[in-house]
Amino acid sequence: MKQLFGIIGLGRFGRSVAQRLIQLNKEVICIDKNEDIIRDLSEDITNIYQADCLDEKAMQEIGMSEVNVAVVSIGEDIETSIMAVAILHNLGVMNIYAKAVNVLHGRILAKVGAKRVIFPEKEMGENLANTLAGVDIIDYLGVNNSYIFAKIKPPKQFIGKTIKNLDIRNIYGINIIGIEKNRQLNINPNPNEVLEENDTLMAIGSKDDINKLIKL
Repeated sequence: MKQLFGIIGLGRFGRSVAQRLIQLNKEVICIDKNEDIIRDLSEDITNIYQADCLDEKAMQEIGMSEVNVAVVSIGEDIETSIMAVAILHNLGVMNIYAKAVNVLHGRILAKVGAKRVIFPEKEMGENLANTLAGVDIIDYLGVNNSYIFAKIKPPKQFIGKTIKNLDIRNIYGINIIGIEKNRQLNINPNPNEVLEENDTLMAIGSKDDINKLIKL
């Protein structure tokens, strides 16, 4: 079942989360109350709405009650961000990530339902989107950071198959240098190793090739 992500607030941080998730072929619903922002992003984001995040009925009609993960990124308006988290929690959204401007704000967000509090100066929107999509970027390599060393979950098509049968290097242009299985890391895995759903792949490849693999 494909995950659905909800982004509330499309300032610099919220926008970067949304755009990166879309690059990773994830389904996203976005809302912001600013008409100019909606107009500017409408060509890039399909499911984008001008709405008041404090209007619980509107949030439900837009589809926010159906999202698997919500990101609340509402600038400096502390009261609105707290209320938005509380409304999402009331709608049944359990995985809520909320941006905080200070420690006290973060504590309140956690109290009203935020699963994780984000301090943007410490965590870029693109990095959060990678995390939400199941990608852990360990390091950037090569000229202009054109290659990525990352931890990724195996696509569904890979489950029950071996590295050798999948021919990952030749078909996908990616080198699997390790497999984390049951919290045990196996460096330079056997090509006949069968991939399982809970495995984590240690992969090196170009940004484009890693992104293609994530989208499978």
